[in-house]
Amino acid sequence: MICPRCEQDDVIKAMIKANKSIIFICPECEATWFSIDEIKFPGFVDYMTYMKSIGLSHLWDELEIISEKI
Repeated sequence: MICPRCEQDDVIKAMIKANKSIIFICPECEATWFSIDEIKFPGFVDYMTYMKSIGLSHLWDELEIISEKI
């Protein structure tokens, strides 16, 4: 699925290693969603903002990629 925010890359499925949460994220613009059914624009949260809000770094090392395309 092409990212509805930037329309530049496919949204991927990933897991935040620290808390095992599943997210859906665009590698290009880092728009983030918490449910596949909620992927739309507007309606995203910025990855860096979200990760800082839960006390984690915004580096991609925090993630385990589950699926390159959804």
